[in-house]
Amino acid sequence: MKKLLAVFAFLSVLFSANAHEYYFAFGEVEYNLSTKKLEVTLEISAHDLEFDMKNAGITLEKHIENQSGNAVFKKQLESHLAKGFSISANDSPIPLSIIGFDVLPTGLLYVYLESGVVELPESFFFRFDLLMESFPNQQNKVTFIRNTEKQTAVFLPTKPTEVITL
Repeated sequence: MKKLLAVFAFLSVLFSANAHEYYFAFGEVEYNLSTKKLEVTLEISAHDLEFDMKNAGITLEKHIENQSGNAVFKKQLESHLAKGFSISANDSPIPLSIIGFDVLPTGLLYVYLESGVVELPESFFFRFDLLMESFPNQQNKVTFIRNTEKQTAVFLPTKPTEVITL
């Protein structure tokens, strides 16, 4: 009887507990010394990004994983990402272009971007508030890599910008 009561108590606690929602997006930015370009990888939940794009008024006919050959969608994605992720240096924005994207079976979207030629400044200014309007608990993180040196910045709804000094 005690075992049955213990199992019942465990199940009651399990089903009454509320999961706390957290949303994350990650960025990795590397300065390529040979090409003098920024190479960027963004890791985002494809489902969350689709929801965010719909909230922004972008109608998707297919899920992101079915859009690989769609040039119109690629431009929409590039534009939408630019509203939530940007890099600037010396008070000038650094335009980023999508060179490709993949959706893994886990539902994670990897977007690969590249800048034009950028002379290495003293610091980079990042804004990474992607998905924060749709998901108030969104937290984002960027890792900046130059040579073998890494620096990390965390972005919250109350702190959507960060400066990484080289």
